[in-house]
Amino acid sequence: MLERLDLLQVSTERLLLVLALRSGVVRTIFVEVPAELAADAVQKVTVVLNERLAGLTLKEIRATLADRLRDAGPPEAGSPELLNIFVQEAEELFDVPVAQSGPVHLGSTQPLAGQPEFSTRAQLQGLLDVTERRDLLRDALTARGGEGLTITIGQEHADARLSTFTLVTSTYRFGPLSGVIGVMGPTRMPYDKIAALVNHTSRLVGELLE
Repeated sequence: MLERLDLLQVSTERLLLVLALRSGVVRTIFVEVPAELAADAVQKVTVVLNERLAGLTLKEIRATLADRLRDAGPPEAGSPELLNIFVQEAEELFDVPVAQSGPVHLGSTQPLAGQPEFSTRAQLQGLLDVTERRDLLRDALTARGGEGLTITIGQEHADARLSTFTLVTSTYRFGPLSGVIGVMGPTRMPYDKIAALVNHTSRLVGELLE
């Protein structure tokens, strides 16, 4: 059952959705938006979603979200475009898969597929093999273990299937709740910018849980 949700702007075209459930589970997922949204519009959408969805199970939200947001419009809704994204992607956004060691939530892989490192068919197949193996990613994240920011590049990964990738991750924790937020990319990437973004995002999630 949904306790509350929060939306954080992490870039001009990306939001971070944080779902806090009464069971203690916290899910974070990136939401890509087509254009920059004003901060007050994001705040208004957050208020509308909390007012209409808090107290419902995720199954109820997935089944009834469109009806519950049907009459939500400007100016109180803030951004009809953003609300429409939630309606269209409800099945993915409001779902918590069951996993033995905690679920792995993977954002869009399209930006990776467009990188020159994955231009050949064999390279692209390697990318698909990795992103479709949630158990592989879960093991890689679990093995990191340490607190704070961690960067693992290419051959530093224990699993050879990750040798063409870089993982930049940071942990968040509040009491018994903990998780890892990260970015996976090619070995050629702007580490300083990505590390700053990942570290900032994990800190925001930790603050929301306090």
